[in-house]
Amino acid sequence: MSKRKHSGSKEQPTIKKQKRPCGLTLLPYELLSTIFILSSNPALPVVCRALYQRLYCCHDTLKIAFLLHRTQYNVEKLLEEASRFRFFNGALVRQLDQVAQQPLNFHDKKIPSRLFLEEPAATLKEREELILMLLERGGSPNRPKGYPIFKSALLGRLDRVKLLVSFGADPTAQNNMALRACVARNNREMVDYFLDELKVRPDSETLKVCVQKNLWDMFQLLVDHGAVPDLSTIAVS
Repeated sequence: MSKRKHSGSKEQPTIKKQKRPCGLTLLPYELLSTIFILSSNPALPVVCRALYQRLYCCHDTLKIAFLLHRTQYNVEKLLEEASRFRFFNGALVRQLDQVAQQPLNFHDKKIPSRLFLEEPAATLKEREELILMLLERGGSPNRPKGYPIFKSALLGRLDRVKLLVSFGADPTAQNNMALRACVARNNREMVDYFLDELKVRPDSETLKVCVQKNLWDMFQLLVDHGAVPDLSTIAVS
């Protein structure tokens, strides 16, 4: 049988143990920043809110020191390594040039995919300038797998598509994925650019998109430019 509690007895209040603050947050900033640099650990600033406030929004000189130590002072890897982080921007690129005492090369490296996103709108102009800067330094307009031109076409950014093409982007990457994205959005201006200026030959898969979305004017346009319906296209219709 379970013991009954006496009516007069009082339950002991549970005392919550207070979490001990992270010891790193108690260190002087100079010592903390040195630990950050020597650790080469990009996750350190997001361990807690206090470290985030002290390290993530730090001055560019600390970020550069972090990158230099992380790349073992190899300036050839400096720009590529910097591009992996969200604090990467045009101002930082120019400062890295000064550190290396030469314009840093970005030959055939992948331009960060996040730069091609629509949001945040507040940083759009800054990201556009950074894309151009990286292309001028040899950045790949195609890696990975045609994503830059596909994403730009999907967003209806004809200006950016033209920029990528001028730097050698393949408009037919991933089996005409960019053209297919324009067709699916019924973007006639963009489709005309791919068909008339870039001479992209539409395929039956792109015709299927027209059929699925009942875009018959677009369907006829593609046929006029050489697309040939196959049996699977007819089956979809």
